[in-house]
Amino acid sequence: MAPRHGAADQQHETQVTKIMLSIVNAGGFLAAAIFYGTTAGAEQPGPLSVYQPDLPDSFVERLRTADAARGEQLFMRKCSSCHDQEKAGGHGKGPHLWNVLGRQAGTIEGFEFSEAMKNSGHSWSFATLNYYLTRTDRAVPGLAMEFRGLRKEKDRADLIAYLRTRNDNPPERP
Repeated sequence: MAPRHGAADQQHETQVTKIMLSIVNAGGFLAAAIFYGTTAGAEQPGPLSVYQPDLPDSFVERLRTADAARGEQLFMRKCSSCHDQEKAGGHGKGPHLWNVLGRQAGTIEGFEFSEAMKNSGHSWSFATLNYYLTRTDRAVPGLAMEFRGLRKEKDRADLIAYLRTRNDNPPERP
């Protein structure tokens, strides 16, 4: 099969995404795993419902030296229009992010999550947040959030370092 380029490639990716979303939205996580050729804990990246990401060594090192103050600036610029991170805060367009690390995804009381997020089956850890923030549409296909991710590893590490501080009992950095 010849490689696809340009509009044809984009159309193919759109078709594949639509098929995958219909499988996931129908609650067919086993079917989604088959579609992706993965199972829980598999090595190939896919939705967090069927993939458990590791924390790459390069990212562990980034987290150890991450700048939480810079992460706060990133949060204010990229996240704060939809999310509140203050302890006494509440939900906005997105859920309240106080105590996000360690929380089961899609479960905080009082927020109406997408079916995709409610059924994603993961908890927020350094590894899942890094994977999710890399490309949100891959991590949780069908989610309602418009933000698509942070490409730079340093940005993700700094943001996660900041979110770590927004917690009653901040977990130790890896």
